Amino acid sequence: MAWQGDIIGDGSVWGPGGRETRRAGVARIVVGDPSVLPDRIPAKLLPEALAGGNHLPPLTGMPADLRLRLLGFQTLNPHWDGVAIAPGPDRTVWATLSAGEVIHVQGALTGKLAHSLQCEGVTRPEGIEAALSRPERLAMLLDEARQPEVTLGALIGAEMAAAKSLWLGQQAVLIGSGPLRGAYLAAFQALYVPVTDTMEDAVTRAGFRALAGLLHAG
Repeated sequence: MAWQGDIIGDGSVWGPGGRETRRAGVARIVVGDPSVLPDRIPAKLLPEALAGGNHLPPLTGMPADLRLRLLGFQTLNPHWDGVAIAPGPDRTVWATLSAGEVIHVQGALTGKLAHSLQCEGVTRPEGIEAALSRPERLAMLLDEARQPEVTLGALIGAEMAAAKSLWLGQQAVLIGSGPLRGAYLAAFQALYVPVTDTMEDAVTRAGFRALAGLLHAG
């Protein structure tokens, strides 16, 4: 069956080979329709059927486009378990993956805070350890910061401290292309956490290809 995938709000069109021009007369897979109710977690990344025959539902606390990309990563790495981190412009999503299932989702508004404090463009945060060891001093560390690198280091360090139970002893994967992606990558590397960096087009294409077999099922 010929198919194409659409992410609402993204504007791009996807086919089996990647991005392509929109064609008429082909089945459509739709991701990101706000009227589609989320699946509750724990939940498989690959649903048993698409909602309405061609819509991918979001998960509780996770938008559908992130579910799509996590599905693509899991499809390309079927035996991978660990924690996925998706830094968005406002919100960072942490998701624990096990056996192809999302078992926990947690969000943090680090991106929104970074924008407010004008440090979202930083790629090499500094001083992460100070906030990681004393996250209760975050407000004071922000007051003491004189460079945007230190400000972002405090924000990410405090977030890493709050999420320590999710990443400690685990492998991690970065998903998406938010402005703080490089900063999170540097933070994980500084903490010697094994982290995989992904190519957004590759995981998006793989996610749509995994969904294509579910078209009009159920």
